[in-house]
Amino acid sequence: MTIGQTGNHLVSLVIGGLTALAASGLAGAHGAPEVEGVPDGIVKAQITKRPDIPGLSAMILDAPRPGILLRYKGEEPLTVLGSDGEAFIRFTRTEVTVNTNSPSWKALPNPSAEEEETSWVTLSQSGSFGWLDARLNALHDTEDTRANHPWSIPLTTERGDIGRIEGNLTFTPIH
Repeated sequence: MTIGQTGNHLVSLVIGGLTALAASGLAGAHGAPEVEGVPDGIVKAQITKRPDIPGLSAMILDAPRPGILLRYKGEEPLTVLGSDGEAFIRFTRTEVTVNTNSPSWKALPNPSAEEEETSWVTLSQSGSFGWLDARLNALHDTEDTRANHPWSIPLTTERGDIGRIEGNLTFTPIH
Protein backbone atom coordinates (compact mmCIF):
# COMPACT_ATOMS: atom_id res chain seq x y z
CA MET A 1 0.00 0.00 0.00
CA THR A 2 1.40 3.40 -0.95
CA ILE A 3 1.21 6.59 1.08
CA GLY A 4 -1.51 7.91 -1.21
CA GLN A 5 -3.60 4.77 -0.72
CA THR A 6 -3.15 4.92 3.06
CA GLY A 7 -4.29 8.56 3.09
CA ASN A 8 -7.37 7.73 1.00
CA HIS A 9 -8.19 4.77 3.26
CA LEU A 10 -7.87 6.99 6.38
CA VAL A 11 -10.12 9.67 4.85
CA SER A 12 -12.80 7.10 4.01
CA LEU A 13 -12.66 5.73 7.58
CA VAL A 14 -13.08 9.24 9.05
CA ILE A 15 -15.97 10.07 6.71
CA GLY A 16 -17.64 6.74 7.49
CA GLY A 17 -17.32 7.37 11.23
CA LEU A 18 -18.73 10.89 10.96
CA THR A 19 -21.63 9.61 8.86
CA ALA A 20 -22.46 6.99 11.51
CA LEU A 21 -22.38 9.63 14.26
CA ALA A 22 -24.59 12.01 12.28
CA ALA A 23 -27.09 9.26 11.51
CA SER A 24 -27.38 8.24 15.16
CA GLY A 25 -27.92 11.89 16.14
CA LEU A 26 -30.69 12.26 13.56
CA ALA A 27 -32.36 9.09 14.76
CA GLY A 28 -32.27 10.33 18.36
CA ALA A 29 -33.80 13.66 17.32
CA HIS A 30 -37.12 11.97 16.53
CA GLY A 31 -38.08 11.66 20.20
CA ALA A 32 -36.84 10.47 23.53
CA PRO A 33 -36.79 6.77 24.26
CA GLU A 34 -39.51 5.40 26.54
CA VAL A 35 -38.41 5.39 30.18
CA GLU A 36 -40.25 3.99 33.20
CA GLY A 37 -40.25 5.50 36.69
CA VAL A 38 -39.96 9.13 35.60
CA PRO A 39 -41.44 11.44 38.28
CA ASP A 40 -44.54 13.49 37.50
CA GLY A 41 -42.83 16.63 38.72
CA ILE A 42 -40.13 18.28 40.79
CA VAL A 43 -40.46 19.29 44.44
CA LYS A 44 -38.61 22.45 45.49
CA ALA A 45 -38.13 23.34 49.15
CA GLN A 46 -37.44 26.80 50.45
CA ILE A 47 -36.77 28.25 53.88
CA THR A 48 -39.11 31.09 54.85
CA LYS A 49 -38.19 31.53 58.53
CA ARG A 50 -35.08 30.83 60.60
CA PRO A 51 -34.98 30.89 64.40
CA ASP A 52 -32.89 33.55 66.12
CA ILE A 53 -30.25 31.15 67.41
CA PRO A 54 -26.72 32.61 67.35
CA GLY A 55 -24.30 30.57 65.26
CA LEU A 56 -26.97 28.63 63.32
CA SER A 57 -27.14 28.64 59.54
CA ALA A 58 -29.40 26.49 57.38
CA MET A 59 -29.72 25.89 53.67
CA ILE A 60 -31.73 23.64 51.39
CA LEU A 61 -29.90 20.95 49.44
CA ASP A 62 -31.56 20.84 46.02
CA ALA A 63 -31.83 17.32 44.70
CA PRO A 64 -34.58 15.04 43.36
CA ARG A 65 -35.58 14.77 47.05
CA PRO A 66 -34.65 17.98 48.86
CA GLY A 67 -32.48 17.86 51.96
CA ILE A 68 -31.32 20.34 54.56
CA LEU A 69 -27.82 21.32 55.69
CA LEU A 70 -27.27 22.85 59.13
CA ARG A 71 -24.07 24.47 60.34
CA TYR A 72 -23.81 25.41 63.99
CA LYS A 73 -21.09 27.48 65.64
CA GLY A 74 -23.00 28.42 68.82
CA GLU A 75 -21.85 28.16 72.42
CA GLU A 76 -24.32 25.60 73.81
CA PRO A 77 -25.51 22.31 72.25
CA LEU A 78 -28.47 22.48 69.88
CA THR A 79 -30.81 19.53 69.26
CA VAL A 80 -32.95 18.96 66.17
CA LEU A 81 -36.21 17.30 67.11
CA GLY A 82 -37.45 14.47 64.92
CA SER A 83 -40.86 14.01 63.30
CA ASP A 84 -42.22 12.51 66.54
CA GLY A 85 -40.74 15.26 68.75
CA GLU A 86 -37.84 13.04 69.86
CA ALA A 87 -34.20 14.14 70.16
CA PHE A 88 -32.86 13.40 66.67
CA ILE A 89 -29.57 15.17 65.86
CA ARG A 90 -27.38 17.14 68.30
CA PHE A 91 -25.02 19.90 67.13
CA THR A 92 -22.11 21.54 68.90
CA ARG A 93 -19.56 23.80 67.30
CA THR A 94 -17.19 20.83 66.83
CA GLU A 95 -19.39 17.75 66.54
CA VAL A 96 -22.68 16.38 65.22
CA THR A 97 -24.20 13.28 66.83
CA VAL A 98 -27.35 11.32 66.03
CA ASN A 99 -29.75 9.38 68.20
CA THR A 100 -29.76 6.03 66.39
CA ASN A 101 -32.91 5.07 68.30
CA SER A 102 -34.80 8.02 66.80
CA PRO A 103 -37.63 6.99 64.44
CA SER A 104 -36.55 9.88 62.19
CA TRP A 105 -33.04 8.39 61.89
CA LYS A 106 -34.40 4.88 61.32
CA ALA A 107 -36.62 6.19 58.49
CA LEU A 108 -33.58 7.46 56.56
CA PRO A 109 -31.64 5.28 54.11
CA ASN A 110 -28.69 4.89 56.50
CA PRO A 111 -26.44 1.94 57.08
CA SER A 112 -27.65 0.23 60.24
CA ALA A 113 -25.52 1.02 63.26
CA GLU A 114 -24.86 -1.56 65.92
CA GLU A 115 -26.92 -0.86 69.04
CA GLU A 116 -24.68 0.18 71.92
CA GLU A 117 -25.39 1.26 75.47
CA THR A 118 -25.62 4.84 74.30
CA SER A 119 -27.78 5.68 71.33
CA TRP A 120 -25.76 8.78 70.34
CA VAL A 121 -23.25 8.21 67.53
CA THR A 122 -20.88 10.80 66.01
CA LEU A 123 -21.72 11.75 62.41
CA SER A 124 -19.38 14.68 61.89
CA GLN A 125 -16.60 16.49 63.69
CA SER A 126 -17.24 19.78 61.94
CA GLY A 127 -20.47 21.16 63.42
CA SER A 128 -22.15 20.72 60.01
CA PHE A 129 -24.41 18.00 58.68
CA GLY A 130 -26.97 17.54 55.89
CA TRP A 131 -29.72 14.94 55.58
CA LEU A 132 -32.90 14.05 53.66
CA ASP A 133 -35.49 14.99 56.26
CA ALA A 134 -38.90 13.36 55.73
CA ARG A 135 -40.59 16.71 56.42
CA LEU A 136 -39.06 18.05 53.20
CA ASN A 137 -40.32 15.06 51.21
CA ALA A 138 -44.01 15.27 52.05
CA LEU A 139 -45.03 15.94 48.44
CA HIS A 140 -43.04 12.94 47.17
CA ASP A 141 -44.94 10.62 49.46
CA THR A 142 -48.49 11.84 48.72
CA GLU A 143 -50.61 12.94 45.78
CA ASP A 144 -50.88 16.45 47.28
CA THR A 145 -49.83 19.02 44.67
CA ARG A 146 -50.88 22.21 46.46
CA ALA A 147 -48.92 25.28 45.48
CA ASN A 148 -47.45 25.79 48.97
CA HIS A 149 -47.13 22.90 51.38
CA PRO A 150 -45.68 24.15 54.72
CA TRP A 151 -42.98 22.29 56.65
CA SER A 152 -41.07 22.96 59.87
CA ILE A 153 -38.18 21.45 61.79
CA PRO A 154 -38.11 22.23 65.53
CA LEU A 155 -34.85 22.85 67.39
CA THR A 156 -34.18 23.09 71.11
CA THR A 157 -31.29 24.52 73.09
CA GLU A 158 -29.85 23.14 76.33
CA ARG A 159 -31.85 25.83 78.21
CA GLY A 160 -35.06 24.48 76.68
CA ASP A 161 -35.63 27.33 74.20
CA ILE A 162 -37.46 26.05 71.13
CA GLY A 163 -37.13 27.52 67.65
CA ARG A 164 -38.24 26.36 64.23
CA ILE A 165 -36.85 26.38 60.75
CA GLU A 166 -39.92 26.81 58.55
CA GLY A 167 -40.56 26.76 54.85
CA ASN A 168 -42.70 25.75 51.90
CA LEU A 169 -42.63 22.93 49.40
CA THR A 170 -43.79 23.57 45.84
CA PHE A 171 -44.55 20.96 43.21
CA THR A 172 -43.85 21.73 39.55
CA PRO A 173 -45.28 19.20 37.08
CA ILE A 174 -43.06 17.93 34.29
CA HIS A 175 -44.88 18.23 30.98
